[in-house]
Amino acid sequence: MTKMFAVNGKSYKAKEFDFNLLCDLEEQGLSLDDIDKKPMSLVRTYLSFCAEITKEMAGKEIEAHLENGGSFNDVVEAMSAMMKESGFFRSISKNKEEDAGETSPKSAKTKKA
Repeated sequence: MTKMFAVNGKSYKAKEFDFNLLCDLEEQGLSLDDIDKKPMSLVRTYLSFCAEITKEMAGKEIEAHLENGGSFNDVVEAMSAMMKESGFFRSISKNKEEDAGETSPKSAKTKKA
């Protein structure tokens, strides 16, 4: 399913959250751990990938969009939909949650015994 979103009066096709996109995010300094911690950077970087523009240009587009009464909702909803549709993203997120559970202080004590 093709998901579209609009920023500053321009429409963009939402990119799938696949391995390549996650690598691109990491190259821009956004790891999976950072996605929740740096939402503004995620929105800007995601727009830059979808629009095939620089991060700086994406930031200016978002700024103009907000100044003209727009919100982050379109971009965030498109990203969320693409994350939910991505089998790869769901898989890696699930594995990350499972790994975090295995390294909790309680499980670390159990493994040493």
